[in-house]
Amino acid sequence: MNAGLALQVYMMAERFDRALKLIRGALADMDLDVAVEFDVAGNLGDKEAEIAAPSRILLVDCPLLAFEALALDRAAGVFVPLHVLVSAIGDRTQVSVVNPTALFDARLPVGAAEPVDRMVARVRLALESALQRSGANSH
Repeated sequence: MNAGLALQVYMMAERFDRALKLIRGALADMDLDVAVEFDVAGNLGDKEAEIAAPSRILLVDCPLLAFEALALDRAAGVFVPLHVLVSAIGDRTQVSVVNPTALFDARLPVGAAEPVDRMVARVRLALESALQRSGANSH
C-alpha cells in the first residue's frame, strides 16, 4: 500500500457551505458528476449530529471514463465512483480525495487502470481549481 500517492488532502480557507459550492462547480467544470452525496454528520444519531462537524462524502463520477474502464474490465467497478470527503474544521474546510488504484495493491489491467487514473486526475484538477477560487492552499 502506498498511502503517500493514495491520499491528497486540501485545506480551503472557506466555510463548509461555500466550499461545497466551489467544489461542486469545479467538478462540473471538469465534466464530473456528483452521483451521490452522503451527509455523514446527519447520519449520526440526533445527539451526536448536534456536536459533529458538518461532513459530506461526495461520490464523484465521469460516466464516459467509468464506461471505458468497465468495458475493459468489470473489476474497475470497485474503484468508481471516487470518494471525496469534505469536512468542516472551524471556519475552514478540509477536502480529501483517495486514488483507489494507489491505495490497494490491486493491479487493474492497463486499459482499465488508465481511465480510473484519468478520473482521479480530473478530480484533483477540479479541487485545485476550487482552491484557487478560494485563495487557499493544499498540503
